[in-house]
Amino acid sequence: MNAPHGGILKDLVARDAPIHDQLKAEAETLPDITLTERQLCDLELILNGGFSPLEGFMNEADYKSIVDTLRLADGALFAMPINLDVSQEDIAAKNIAPGARLALRDPRDDEALAIITVDDVYQPDRVKEAVQVFGADDPAHPAVAYLRNTVQDYYVGGKVQAIQLPTHFDYVDLRCT
Repeated sequence: MNAPHGGILKDLVARDAPIHDQLKAEAETLPDITLTERQLCDLELILNGGFSPLEGFMNEADYKSIVDTLRLADGALFAMPINLDVSQEDIAAKNIAPGARLALRDPRDDEALAIITVDDVYQPDRVKEAVQVFGADDPAHPAVAYLRNTVQDYYVGGKVQAIQLPTHFDYVDLRCT
């Protein structure tokens, strides 16, 4: 069997019942972010180890390193930034700042899936991101159009503590993670 990318599989799901219950209770007391569908997919891959060696959404150092070199700040190959984008309004309303803890919620059923501890909040260079990651700043490119038109102005980086994976009702027999 091949080793996971980065050498260690980062399965972040809280499988110990007391820890799970503690995180779930804490999430109910925290400000929250309701994820977009894309952020939900990214979070699921972070939690189940699909994005190993990531343990959360990328901080600014990892983001800049990936945009410049397609590697994490520690040198591990990782070709795509995995970001939690938020609006300036959310930053102000939810007091999003380094050290803050926020519950991350499923947009489909409002379940708390994880808690992020914020490392940093930063404004990305989206033109540079488009050129370096997608090869062009061409609005006809679907990923560039998404980056330009849908992604919010700020990124929040930080490690996550998983409460549970998202619940799926489609293709359940094909989901092996």
